[in-house]
Amino acid sequence: MRSARLDRLSDALAVMLLRDPVLSVTLPVHLTNTSNARQHWGTTARKARVRHTVTLAVQTRARHVGSVLSGVGVGDLAVLAVRLVYIGPRELDDDGVTSAVKSLRDGVADALGVNDRDPRVTWVPDQERGGVREYAARVEVYVAAAPRGSEPLGPAQKSTKPT
Repeated sequence: MRSARLDRLSDALAVMLLRDPVLSVTLPVHLTNTSNARQHWGTTARKARVRHTVTLAVQTRARHVGSVLSGVGVGDLAVLAVRLVYIGPRELDDDGVTSAVKSLRDGVADALGVNDRDPRVTWVPDQERGGVREYAARVEVYVAAAPRGSEPLGPAQKSTKPT
C-alpha cells in the first residue's frame, strides 16, 4: 500500500517532466548543508537572510501562483509542485541537498502564504552542478492537477469543487 505522500511526489515528478514552470527564479546565494554541524549565531543569521531574499524574490513574481492555492481545499491533492535546486561546484548527498534547501523551502512557503507542510504543495529538492566557484539556487513552481483524474489547474484558474 502506497502512502499519499508518495502519490503526491509521483504526480509532481510527472508534472515537472511534462510542463514548463509557471515561475522560475534563480538567486545568487550560497546555500550550506548544516544538518551535521552545530550552528553558530552567524549561520542562523545567514539562513534568515537567505529566507528573506527568497521570500521577496518569489513574492514579486508569484501573485498569480498564490491565487491558485486560495480556491483549493486542504483535502485536495497537490496543486503546486515546487522544485528547489541547489547549484554548486560539487554534488551533495540526498540528505545534504534536503538540508541545504530548507531555508529556500521556508522562504517560498512564506511567499506563497502557506505552511511548508501544507499537502497542497509538493516539495522536490534537487541539485545541479555549477562552475568552479558558482553557487546559486533556483526555485521552479509548477501547477499540477487538483484531485487525481480531474483537469489541470492553470495559473488563473481555481478549483471547481461541487458544492
